[in-house]
Order: sequence, then C-alpha cells, then structure tokens
Amino acid sequence: MRTLPAFLALVSVPLSPGPVRARPAPKMVYLENDAVKVGADLSLGGAVTHVSAKEPGRPANLINSHDLGRQIQMSHYSGPWPFAPGGKQPHKAWAGLGWNPIQTGDCYHNPSKVLEHRNDGKELYVKCVPMQWPLDNVPGDCLFETWTTLDGPVIRMRYRLTNRRADTTFYRPCPQELPAVYTISRLWRLMSYTGDKPFTGDALEHVRNDWRKPWPWTRFVAVERWAALVGDDDWGLGVFKDDGGEFHGGIHGDGRTDDPLHGSTAYVAPIHLENLDHDIVYEHQTEFVVGSLAEIRRRFNAMATKGLPAWRFAKDRQHWTVRDATDAGVPLQGAWRVTFGDKRPRLAGPVFAWRADAAPVLELEVAYTGTATTARILWERIDDPKLDRAKSVTVDLLPDGAFRTVRVDLSSSAAYRGVICRLVIDPVEQPRPGESIAFKSIALAVGASRN
Repeated sequence: MRTLPAFLALVSVPLSPGPVRARPAPKMVYLENDAVKVGADLSLGGAVTHVSAKEPGRPANLINSHDLGRQIQMSHYSGPWPFAPGGKQPHKAWAGLGWNPIQTGDCYHNPSKVLEHRNDGKELYVKCVPMQWPLDNVPGDCLFETWTTLDGPVIRMRYRLTNRRADTTFYRPCPQELPAVYTISRLWRLMSYTGDKPFTGDALEHVRNDWRKPWPWTRFVAVERWAALVGDDDWGLGVFKDDGGEFHGGIHGDGRTDDPLHGSTAYVAPIHLENLDHDIVYEHQTEFVVGSLAEIRRRFNAMATKGLPAWRFAKDRQHWTVRDATDAGVPLQGAWRVTFGDKRPRLAGPVFAWRADAAPVLELEVAYTGTATTARILWERIDDPKLDRAKSVTVDLLPDGAFRTVRVDLSSSAAYRGVICRLVIDPVEQPRPGESIAFKSIALAVGASRN
C-alpha cells in the first residue's frame, strides 16, 4: 500500500516562502448532551475544533488546532501531481500532494468558507467550500457537507464530498482521510485490535510509530474496524469505520500536554483508497466515542457488522478501485463496468478483515466481454500483506458478455488462511484494449464450491 505524503502537510513544518495570515477569530457553534460537547468553528469551514466530556476532571478540549491542517476535518486527494490551477504553483513543501481540498483552510491560513449551517440542538449541519491545502488562497472545486448527531458518548458524523471539477481526467485511486482526526498529545497511545481473534476480547495492541521519519505515521489494519487515542489512564477518543479496516496514525512530537494549540499532537484516520471522479458525490459515515478504552471497544463492537463482506454495485463502487483502466463513473447503473486500455488492469477491494475459515468461497456476479480469459483472484493477509501469486487462485470467465454467478473456491489454496484483509482481481494476464468486465456483486460465502 502506498503511504500518504500528504500527511506531512498536516504536521508542523515551517511555511516558506509566502505570507501566513493571522488565524480568524473563532465563530463556534456547539452540539451537546449530558455526556459530550462538540464544537465546530464556522470561521474555519465548520471543522470540529472542540470535543470534551462532561465527566469531571477530564481535559477541557481533546482536539488539537495548532495549525489549519489539524482538527477533525474532511480531507480528500486526487491528481494531478502537482496541482497548479491556472499556473499557480503549490507550496514547495507539498508540491507532490496533488489536488487536496481540506475543510479548515490552506497552509497559508486562508480559511475555508461556510456557505450554510443549521443547529436545532439535535443535529449540526455545515456546508463549506474547502481550500486547497498546498496553495495560497485557492478554493476547492468542490463542496463539503457534514451532519453531526449525538447519542450519549457516541458522536456520529456523516460526510459528503460533491466534486465540481472542470478537469475530467480519470486519475488513479488515492487514499482518503475519512476524516483526519488530531487530538491533544496527552492522548498519545494509539490503541486497536490487530490480531486474529476479533470480537473475542483478545488483547489490544499499542500501535507505535516513529514521528521523526519522513512519513511520521504508521499504517495498520484495525481488525475490529476501530482505533483509539488514549492517555496513560486508558481514556480518550475512539474512531470507528464499519465498512473499512485501514487506519493511519501515531504521535508527533515529544510533548504530552492538554494544550490544544501545542505543536505536539496525536493523529488517527480511517482510510479508503478511492477513484474520485470529477463529478462524484461521495458519502461516508464515521462514529466517535469519548470514554475509557474498555467502553470504546464495547460500544464499537456492538455497532460492528458481523456478517461476511458483500459488495453490491447498484449505485457506487463500494470502495473498490480500478487502475490502468476506466469505468463510466458514478452513479452506477446496477453494475460496475470496467473497460481495459493499453495496460494490464487491476481491481482492488477495500481493506476489511475476515477469517478465511469463515469464508471459503467467493461469489462473483460477473460478465466478461472479449476473448476467453482467466482472471486471477489475489488476497492480502494481516500476517503477510504482500500481493503475489502464492496467495491467489484463478477462475475462467466466458467471453459472451452475459452475467452469471461464478463461485470460486478460495480454500483450494493453502495460502488462504488466518485473517484476510483485502481482495484484488486481475481480470486479464496481459493488456486487452477495448475488452471489458462488469460486476453486479462480489461476496464472500460459506459452503463448498460447485466449480
């Protein structure tokens, strides 16, 4: 998996050359109940700059706002690299980021503009025009929207990106922060479950990073689909993404402080790779819990979908991505149709952990148009994330363009074992320009294969 150099833009790096504007005065709106208080700053695109617990003795604010690249905020990525609209050049420290609108503002402290907001005491809604982080005062060619509700110590946030790009290029998939979450450095311990016995109460792991490296964070698979930033007392903020498992995060700096403006910070973000079309409407949801590590785990495990993953392509790509090929964009019309170009295509599923022994069969509702082909199904394991033929099986596809259900016996490979965390499909072994493949669904299943 490719790392995110974009995250270097979200930690303390000297800004030069160019003026850095004074931060605007806060314009806060709050949503609260008996357990938690959440605040969005309307002077900074409506990004969440405040989360606190009503429990006595806890920090006054869990969210770090040292610069405009922190907070809890939407942050999206795509091409080109560099992104230089109208010839305007990005800051040299982040020239490699490409297209990167973020909710709070840009690296020169130009804030994003709120277009609309509502707060009825039960739901907080914000719509903004984000700023391109690497550029000086360049609004994003898109809209961001967030909806926030509370349920005890649970914070539910729904997000929508609406692209309005003039550039219609179909760029390669990029990692998306869903969302970026920066906390006070007192919450320095990044905790999650990364083992092979999910939902059993097995021991958690302290996921460590070396923030002095060029890319300061660490990537890991959260097998129970959550991670938490907590202090030495095992209390803090948890983040849950029910439809994914890849997370990035860690601690940056030597500070261990409650100061929300301190340079040291802790960070975590659920991640999906996505092809972001020029006109995509991209929605997702993330839950947060403020509390003890035990309570965070208990609540998230109760929320988690326990069934086998099944991706049904009625309207969108279901977090699957395509490289070296194209599709017709979203919304889909009942199937995901991919047309091949002059390179060998690859289709990759989202990171999502399941036990191999619980899902020995893969069911594909698939149609292939072209000449006869043998597709290859590959997978990543949490103990061996490298993609190679040793962890793969093949399946023959008929070339007549008709949809049929194909059952693939994944368990026929001795390498299909333990916890699997991603599927990849190579539909052809060599370039076949103009041929195509379409899926109505891709689903894991129990039972023996009939093939």
